[in-house]
Amino acid sequence: MTRPVDNLDSVDDLEAQQAQPLGGEVSPVRSVSRAVAILDQFSLERPELSFTEISSGIGLTKSTTHRLLGALRHEEMIEFDPASRRYRLGLRVFRLGSIVSKTMELATRSDSLLEALAEEAGETAYVVVPDGDEALCIRRFDSRNELRVLFLEVGKRQHFNCGAAPRVLLAHCPAQRWEEIVTRHIQAMTEHSLVSRAALEHDRREIRERGYAVSREDVTLHACAVGAPVRDHTGHVVAAVSLSGIEQRFSPERLPLLIEAIVAAGVELSHRLGHVAGAETSRPTVPAGGSGGRP
Repeated sequence: MTRPVDNLDSVDDLEAQQAQPLGGEVSPVRSVSRAVAILDQFSLERPELSFTEISSGIGLTKSTTHRLLGALRHEEMIEFDPASRRYRLGLRVFRLGSIVSKTMELATRSDSLLEALAEEAGETAYVVVPDGDEALCIRRFDSRNELRVLFLEVGKRQHFNCGAAPRVLLAHCPAQRWEEIVTRHIQAMTEHSLVSRAALEHDRREIRERGYAVSREDVTLHACAVGAPVRDHTGHVVAAVSLSGIEQRFSPERLPLLIEAIVAAGVELSHRLGHVAGAETSRPTVPAGGSGGRP
């Protein structure tokens, strides 16, 4: 039986209460809203808060506030300093914030580049980033061409094994992560999608060796795409850029030009993110005469 709370700042004496469900018997949605309200109490001007300041700031009872703080501490969203007896945002918030910051930086730095690329190539240009077990489209710029591929919209996710940009991301995953995705998160979108382990292993080697991916009808029929990696200042692939359009415009004669354009865009965006070209960004092997079969 949990003993009464006689000093709510003494969180280390109340581990049993901290283990209670978030917000007691309150609905999960309301509990999440209340937990977010606690996180919103922190700011640059108020990076550390006492229990009383948090409780009065969100207008909840001390016992409810204590349970919420316990759950947030357990998830590393909040830290408690026994010396000052004050709370501050935890490492998990920092990690999530870093992801958002990096994504926003990537989107901002890519806008002018991708808009110009779409206009010059006459195709739709994308920026795609890894998001959990799928690839997420964060930027899209359409050309003036009336015929467009409309499948991938901003905010929409796609399987890593389908499409030029997602396959670039998959090819540059660490070995353990690649293994997990290939084992558990592969799905066919058309009859041309790569789904077998052997095909995906070959695709990985080929993309890493030549520096780009070519996608033919593996997302939607009669659509093609080319994709290239984007690296940050550490050299890690953090995104992929791609050009997508209808199959007729990705002819053997035009394909090398599209490949050169998307690889150049990937290199330029990488440069804008602080990457200095090295061995991992050697000159891509562009097919002479535009040979580019199905993936």
